[in-house]
Amino acid sequence: MMDEGWMMSLFLWSQLVVSLALLLDLLSFQLRDRRRILACLALSCALNAGHFALLGQWSAASLLLLASVRFLVSIWLVRRILMWFFVGLACAAALATYQGLLSWIGLLASLLQTRAAFCPDDRQLRRWMLLGTLCWLVNNLLVGSPVAALMEGLFLVSNLVGYYRHYGFDYWGRGRHRGRRKGRVPPSGRASS
Repeated sequence: MMDEGWMMSLFLWSQLVVSLALLLDLLSFQLRDRRRILACLALSCALNAGHFALLGQWSAASLLLLASVRFLVSIWLVRRILMWFFVGLACAAALATYQGLLSWIGLLASLLQTRAAFCPDDRQLRRWMLLGTLCWLVNNLLVGSPVAALMEGLFLVSNLVGYYRHYGFDYWGRGRHRGRRKGRVPPSGRASS
């Protein structure tokens, strides 16, 4: 049986590893190029998987290791068949390492971010990642990993800031700025009357 000091050092190591993942997450959505975003996310997921392994959270660790591979593959290949392949692998990983509610939350996060990885442009990728990140945030709060929870919260903010920097306020793509880069907003007809 491990003593308390050893367990505490594993916890501290896990927080250090996830701190490195946090830095990569913050960088990722400040980039505009889809491939660079995915490369940062792949490395971040590998580090985050190590963090969860140190905490003994095997479902999250396996799902994030799979996510790292998924992001690497989706840098070069954006095919629906690959998306479904990774969906199947995520379901199998969650079932093989099932640990209750946390496994379901991690699986939902993984499925949403699998959808994100295989989007052809960075706007859709950012939107799906936002939803998956919310699930990982809940997971990390329930696991009790403060740095990982902070990471997901900052990742959400970074995603939104990066989107605004590149595309303006129209996050969901429904406004009058659809398809345009951020710029001056033309006055409406009502403003001049």
